[in-house]
Amino acid sequence: MRVNVWKLALVLATAIVVTASSARATTMTFYLNQSGTGPVGNAGSIVLDDSIGGNSVNILVTLNPGYDFVKTGAGDALAFNLKDDPSISITSITSGFDIGPVNHNEPPFGTFNYAVSCTTGCGNGGSNPNPGPLTFDVTVSNLKLNWFIANNAGFYFASDLIGPGPDGGRITGNMGALGSTDVTQTAAVPEPASLMLLGTGLAFVGRKLRRRGEDASK
Repeated sequence: MRVNVWKLALVLATAIVVTASSARATTMTFYLNQSGTGPVGNAGSIVLDDSIGGNSVNILVTLNPGYDFVKTGAGDALAFNLKDDPSISITSITSGFDIGPVNHNEPPFGTFNYAVSCTTGCGNGGSNPNPGPLTFDVTVSNLKLNWFIANNAGFYFASDLIGPGPDGGRITGNMGALGSTDVTQTAAVPEPASLMLLGTGLAFVGRKLRRRGEDASK
């Protein structure tokens, strides 16, 4: 049976592209820059990343210098919402933090479905603040980044922080985040199985081309 080498190469290339596309990842970035009765300015960023796969999204909260997590009782280290309020797992939490309350009010930004609280390195009020960063994984079947939605007040996240107040002194209070500002899609990276398939296919194509060259020279 005669094999069309170039057609085979095209099929292999297409297979690699299709497989690699499943590894494409997206990040969304939010900013804690909404002030209520607490600190003002831009406290830091919240990055959602779906590259870990397995129905999971990683959340990374990085605070800017001068801002820290506290435990005033008014809020949590990070409160957030998911559409339809599903039952989720929160894992791989940074040491010093733990799963917080559900359906908790974070004034003045309203009620949120889920939360992670500061448990170590956060004294009562503004004492012994925790600079972070805070990271954890959220897992639920078929989880997508667009499942993270605003609450009834229009806020996506809220954090209990200490930071600079309007007069320059450090004060405590919740800060909120509105819709994402940055959405970044990373380039697809072929998985190991895809690379092995590509290598095997190219070796086969190479042998076929070499044999054709040998036959043509006879």
